[in-house]
Amino acid sequence: MQQLQFLKRNRLEWVEVPEPKITDKNQALVRPLAVARCDLDLPILRGQTLFRPPFPVGHEFVGEILETSEELSSKFRKGQRVAVPFQISCGHCPHCEAGLTKSCSTVPHTSAYGMGRGAKEFGGALSDSILVPYASEMLIPFSNSTDPAAIASISDNIVEAWKLAGIHLRENRNRSVLVIGGFASSIGLYTAALARHMGAAEVTYLDTDKKRLEIAESYGVKAEEVASYPKAFGKYDIVADASGTSEGWDCGLRSLGIEGDFSSASIFWTNNVPIPYLELYNNGAKIQLGRVRSREWIPEILKLVEEEGFDPSKVTTRKASWSEAADAFLEEETKLIVVR
Repeated sequence: MQQLQFLKRNRLEWVEVPEPKITDKNQALVRPLAVARCDLDLPILRGQTLFRPPFPVGHEFVGEILETSEELSSKFRKGQRVAVPFQISCGHCPHCEAGLTKSCSTVPHTSAYGMGRGAKEFGGALSDSILVPYASEMLIPFSNSTDPAAIASISDNIVEAWKLAGIHLRENRNRSVLVIGGFASSIGLYTAALARHMGAAEVTYLDTDKKRLEIAESYGVKAEEVASYPKAFGKYDIVADASGTSEGWDCGLRSLGIEGDFSSASIFWTNNVPIPYLELYNNGAKIQLGRVRSREWIPEILKLVEEEGFDPSKVTTRKASWSEAADAFLEEETKLIVVR
């Protein structure tokens, strides 16, 4: 079968590889229908991260079941549409049972589709089919009436929005939210859209990019254009940093209100990132960092999409065909979705 692989900096190629096969219980083969490019993928492909090629690409995807191991035939049907967490997890180890499937102890740490060492074992979504181990625990069915392209990013970038804002607004929607947009381009927009949908008292989206600001405005969000990130931008109950820069990070921390919640989608490839410690100490702050909990949070977003009308599709700025994927994945775009 054909699989798109990251071979070296700025180079992707379709490679012929053996088709995955069902070899044990609790497995499924899934045919990807829509694959999203994660905000991290472009820096990876440009050699700006610690991920080193070669490996297959594509970790945000939804698809349809081609085949399951025999004992799952009554639980999943052929052709059924499913969301697939990009993090591989068994569902039964102590970490999984504690709601930390992102750190499943049954598989090597951070095992995932389409990124780094895990991709060499589990594959990437830009393939004709992909093997899902622990299928009973990992697969999440969704309705045929839901557009696969609209939720292609649900396993990572859309659930980042749940991490950055949704969790906090679920507890109390009468809170103000500041989203600092930037290099995590789709994550910032998904977060602003989600906060608006969930009825936050105030949602402000701050960015330097006019096109992203227009998308934020299309969701009814207050969009504020800046030439550069200021030292602070008012005070907010919830601050979500998607800037990917030290300036945006610092602005976000300094814009946090008394006992506010700060979360970030920015990844800094170092352990030396300064914070305005004394200011945060005096005001009180709760800081949430870390990888998403893909398996736990996909159902939260799916419920909002299928039962409450949340529409993440306006964040998509380009849809490419399967044959265009190799070139499209390397081009600048706020949110790219590859569809069959």
